[in-house]
Amino acid sequence: MVKFHAINRVMTVGTFLFFASLIVLAVGAIFHSNSKILVNAFLYGGLAFLISIILLVIGVVIGARSGKLQQRTGDIFGKKKKKE
Repeated sequence: MVKFHAINRVMTVGTFLFFASLIVLAVGAIFHSNSKILVNAFLYGGLAFLISIILLVIGVVIGARSGKLQQRTGDIFGKKKKKE
């Protein structure tokens, strides 16, 4: 079984939390006529959004410091010609 690197775990959790926060914020926007649902949705959705942004920034910083980010970027966007 392949293990997740710490950077991958942080980025995965941050991404899922980001999408979950957007869903919670959308639910709050749908039920905008009910103030109790609106307040709770924007409170918890906004808090989850801030936490997800912090996790994504931590993941990028860890990736940049370890060199994995440069390596991965080079693999994806590198213009290295393959030898045949």
